[in-house]
Amino acid sequence: MQTSSADNRHQFRLALIKTWPLALGAIPFGLAYGIVSIQAGLTVAETVLMSLVVFAGASQFMAVVMIQSGAGIPLIVASTFLVNLRHLVMGLSLSPYLSETTPWWQRVLAFGMTDESYVTSVTHYREQDAEQGNPYFMLGSGGLIYVVWAAASLLGALAGHAISDPLKWGLDFAMPAAFLTMLLPQVVSRRVAAVVIVAAVVATASYVLIPGKWYIILAVVAGTATGVVLETLSEKRTRSC
Repeated sequence: MQTSSADNRHQFRLALIKTWPLALGAIPFGLAYGIVSIQAGLTVAETVLMSLVVFAGASQFMAVVMIQSGAGIPLIVASTFLVNLRHLVMGLSLSPYLSETTPWWQRVLAFGMTDESYVTSVTHYREQDAEQGNPYFMLGSGGLIYVVWAAASLLGALAGHAISDPLKWGLDFAMPAAFLTMLLPQVVSRRVAAVVIVAAVVATASYVLIPGKWYIILAVVAGTATGVVLETLSEKRTRSC
């Protein structure tokens, strides 16, 4: 897809504007991660390096807790892989808008894709009502989250042991609140609402009944299956009419 430099700059700036509110919501979570990492025995450099290289908030939290408990590397890798599998579904839903970009672009954007940048980008591309989305928008969205997350991690790491328990400050509420903020505007039909309800019920039941992080995968599978069934039934009704 050929785009002008002016349009690319406009899309990049627009991404910063649209993503900034969600980036602010990630700051408390990044601070909490930095504090927990230092208390788990990581150095400031190791804490920030993980944010720069891994760049996955929930997985980083889980990894530092597992490191503190003495878990082995294979178990840590497998567990974080399981948590991050949701990005596969997110990437699939974005792929139609970026199918004409080069493989290099796709790799860069895939690395920078977070829950916040995904929601912002896919919503923007849908609103544009175009077959292809401008990759500079997602670059700006993911880039802003990347910088904010790294900076918050650094500040949290420097705080170190100054805050004995960051969860007492309510920092653990920041990410669920951000997720709800991202989710609610996407519920625009009864079909989407049904998918959300099914995924929420399955996730809650699995969290209570099944040890580990399987509730994430099961919720994704249940929500996806519900969406496919409802979409198929809708298409059949349309054809019959």
